[in-house]
This record gives sequence, structure tokens and C-alpha cells, in this order.
Amino acid sequence: MVMIPFALLFVFLFIFLVVRATAQTIISEDEISTKTLLGTKSLRWSEVSRVSGRGYAIKLHNFDGDVTVAPATQLPGYDEVVNWIGMKRPDLFSPLEYAEMKKSWAGTIIFSLVGLFLLAGLGFFALTQAGDILAPFLVFVVFGLISVVSVFTTPQSVTIQGDTIVIDYLFNQKTFSAKEISSIDLRYTQTRNGRNYFVAVTLLNRKAIHLSGFTLSLPVICLVLRNWHKKSTSVSQAFQRN
Repeated sequence: MVMIPFALLFVFLFIFLVVRATAQTIISEDEISTKTLLGTKSLRWSEVSRVSGRGYAIKLHNFDGDVTVAPATQLPGYDEVVNWIGMKRPDLFSPLEYAEMKKSWAGTIIFSLVGLFLLAGLGFFALTQAGDILAPFLVFVVFGLISVVSVFTTPQSVTIQGDTIVIDYLFNQKTFSAKEISSIDLRYTQTRNGRNYFVAVTLLNRKAIHLSGFTLSLPVICLVLRNWHKKSTSVSQAFQRN
């Protein structure tokens, strides 16, 4: 009786991995399609009425809401797919509609609690264990400090104000004009568990600000900020020529 749930779990996991491995995203001048073993979904660019998504994902909806296309996030070239979506339908990523983008407070609280738990754990471990405790002590310290420090050093929100963006951290705030920014891209780091995406706001001095963990989809954030940057710099250049 116990083996049946495990067998079903294995079957579902196998099906999930097969569907994921065979997923495709096809883009043309007229439409976007996603193809899996379960079938194909397509939307013409002119049929897309809105976008949604959380985390790394972006989903395109038609006007009636009965057809959605969601490119697989772990496919090679996913960042290029996001770029194509932004180029074909830039009107869906208005800086006016997405003027304020915030990080999830739940994620911030979880990271803080994990860090505090690890730091408390290392104290308890040091008090109750005898012998050589240097290695486990260092493990607790490193992971605890990483969790706590990340809360203080990562952006908590981004607000668009005219030709500037305001990036709020937990205890400070930074403001950048569009002309101080060289590029805005969706990038990733490769891990054993797949790709971890983030939005990279690269400044003219080559320093990059990483945005991740926001409630709004990272591809949407990237395309909104890229639209804002393009429009703001274009207006500035036109003003300088006049």
C-alpha cells in the first residue's frame, strides 16, 4: 500500500521531466507557439492582450482569455524569447502601468529567519559539542551571514519617476537617471538545479545591480525597465539635438 503513492509520484515526475525535455518555443514574425507532448499552443502577436507571470515565467494571454502561451523558462535561449516578446509587443510593458515594482516581503522575512536560525544554531552547536567544531562552525557562520547580509544588500523595490529610477534597499535608497545606465538585460547563473534568472541593470561604470525575488515576473520587469530606458534616453538625445 505504501509503495503505490511512491510509484505514482515517480510516474508523475517522469512525465513532468519528459514534457519539460521535449518543450519547444517557436517564434516567427506573425506568432509565437509553444509545443510539448501534450500539444501546441499558438498566438498571433496581434492577438496578445496582456501578460502575466511570477518568478522567471512570462505568460501571454489573448483577448478572450481562453488561450495562453507560456515559454518554458529552462529552455536554452529563453532570454532571447523574452527579448522577442518585448520587440514584437513593447506596448504591453508600459512604464506608466508598472511604475512601482516591489519585492515580496514574505521572501525577505524567510531569508532573515533562515539566517537567524543558522546563527542561533551555530551558537547552540558550539555550546553543546566537544572536540574539533571548526568546520561545522564555519558552515553555520557562512550560510547564516549570507542569508542575513543578502536581506540588507539586495534591492527591495524599484520605482520609475520620469527619467530616473529609485531603487530602495532595506535601509537606504539610490537614484539613477537613464543616462547613467548602459543596459538592462535578463541574465542567469547556471546551477545543478537549473538556471537562476535575474535582471541586470548595468551602469556606465560597468557596475551591475541585480534584481530578483520580486512579486512581478522578472521578464516583465526587464522589458518594462528596458522600455523606460529606451524612451528616456531617446527623449534626452532629441532634446540635446534641439
